[in-house]
Amino acid sequence: MTQRPPADVQRRGFAPTARRRNRIAAGVALAALAVGGNVLVYASLDSSEPAVQAVVDVPAGAVITADMLRTVEVDVDSSVNVIAGADLSTLVGQYAKVRIVSGSLLTAEALQAAPLVETGHAVVAIEVKDGSLPVGLRERVPVQLVIPAAAAEAGGEPIVMAGTVVALPITPPNAIGTQSLSVEVASGDAPTVAAADDVRVVLTEPVDASSDDGGGD
Repeated sequence: MTQRPPADVQRRGFAPTARRRNRIAAGVALAALAVGGNVLVYASLDSSEPAVQAVVDVPAGAVITADMLRTVEVDVDSSVNVIAGADLSTLVGQYAKVRIVSGSLLTAEALQAAPLVETGHAVVAIEVKDGSLPVGLRERVPVQLVIPAAAAEAGGEPIVMAGTVVALPITPPNAIGTQSLSVEVASGDAPTVAAADDVRVVLTEPVDASSDDGGGD
C-alpha cells in the first residue's frame, strides 16, 4: 500500500502571504508606470517639426535665395518663433534685416519684404581700426560718422554725418589691423565717407523701438 506524504510536505510550495501579495502588486504597478513614462519620453522625441535653417552666412540687406536655406527637423518649444519648413519658398526674394549666421534657425523678425537701404541712401564700406568700434554696436543701429579735422580739410572742423550700421565686420583684422564696416548714409554723403582715410564711429542712442524695423519702410 502506497503511503501518503506527511501533511506538511503536501502543503510545501509558494504560498505568498497577504503582505507579500501587496508588495508584488505594488512592484507590478511601479513597473507599469516606468514603462508608461518611457513611452511618453520616446513619443516626445518624435514630436519634431521642420523649420527653416540658413546654410550660409547671409549679410544684412542681402536678397534671400533658395540655395541659402534648407529645412531641418527640430524639437523646439512653441514659444520659439521659428519659421515652419513649409514656408521656405515664401522667403525667397525677401531681404535680411540683420546678418544671419550659417546654421541658425530663421525667424520672421530677421527678414523683411522691402530692400534694406532706403531710397536716397547708399551703403559705404569703411575701414576701421581693430578695437575702435564702440561696445554695444550692432546691425541697424544709428551712428555718427566723424571724419577728423586733419582729414576733413574743412577749416579745422571735423565732418559729422549720420549713418546706420548695415553689417558688422565678419572677418578677423587684416595685416594692417583694420576691419571693414558697412554703413548706410545719405547718397550725398557717400562720396565723402568713401574718400576719407580716417572715419571714427560713434554709437548714438536709438530713436525708438520702431526705428529699428529694418530701415526699409
